[in-house]
Amino acid sequence: MPDRLFRISRDTWRDASRLGVQSGVAAAVAYVGAITLGDLEAFLVIMMAVTSLQRTVGGTIGQALMRMQSALAGSLLGLLCLVLLPEGWGTAVALAGALCVVGVASVLQPAWQLAVVPAVGMSLGDRGDLLQTALVSTAGILMGAAIGTLVSLLVWPDRAEARFDRHYRRALKATATRLSDAVQATVEEGRTPRVAEHVSAWNEAVWLAQEALEESRFVDRGLMQRRLDALRDLHESVAILDRAAEAESPPMSVESMVGEVSALRRNACAVLTGMAEGRRQKDERIKAMDAALEHLRQVLKNESPTAKGHELHSAVAFGLREVRRTLAALAELEAGWRERDGA
Repeated sequence: MPDRLFRISRDTWRDASRLGVQSGVAAAVAYVGAITLGDLEAFLVIMMAVTSLQRTVGGTIGQALMRMQSALAGSLLGLLCLVLLPEGWGTAVALAGALCVVGVASVLQPAWQLAVVPAVGMSLGDRGDLLQTALVSTAGILMGAAIGTLVSLLVWPDRAEARFDRHYRRALKATATRLSDAVQATVEEGRTPRVAEHVSAWNEAVWLAQEALEESRFVDRGLMQRRLDALRDLHESVAILDRAAEAESPPMSVESMVGEVSALRRNACAVLTGMAEGRRQKDERIKAMDAALEHLRQVLKNESPTAKGHELHSAVAFGLREVRRTLAALAELEAGWRERDGA
């Protein structure tokens, strides 16, 4: 158990601490608010306030909007079902009928998943006071959602855009590490690229960045998605080098190619690291990669197709060309992002 705790990342600890603090504050505020107003069910307000909290402000706002839709939909559907139900039918039948309709509606419209809350309240309440029950349930849900949103905004807030940027930079660094390891493995005998380790770190960072992107509000999500997609394309091109390094062919034996390949590795990793650190990229790095690729092309052109290692050399050269192409596309998007931010 202690080992598992030590393996938890700093970001995860920060998220857990933030949600813990926000949940405590939201619960206290919701309880005081419900007791002060008197007519609201404290349990419902507290539950809605705490469960609406997400890791980012944007995510919490999204949950609040979903709760608003659920409150209105559940109240209307529940009211309709119970009004149409003949007099004299029992509570169990009323509950089954209302929740059957709400269940179907929540599948057709996922944003209505919490519509079950007001529907249950109305089914269990007094049939002669359905409107009052609907209003109380709806008010409790809306108040809880509002409290959750305010707490997310005011108590240790974390914007989805900032979270995206953090994990996106982590993914850039993970890509640079994998690229360096893959290229080095193609020129160093006996070295095997640590693919599983690199892919795990990259996948985690990209998954968290994508999650943050989907929670973002009031930003250019299209450009953010294009940046992430461009990074995925670059990562796929690095996989070509991994496969070349894992081939049974011997490592590169042409000295001039080894030098050019190492130079390409240094320049590509420098560009990725610079992006991760927020530095403006210089065209000289890409131009140096172009010059090295041209030299590789000439070496391969003069090399006999039947020569030992020619297949590996060609695969590595192709992989490096793909790295250069996808890296240039990513750098262009990063430049556009910096211009948009005025950096």
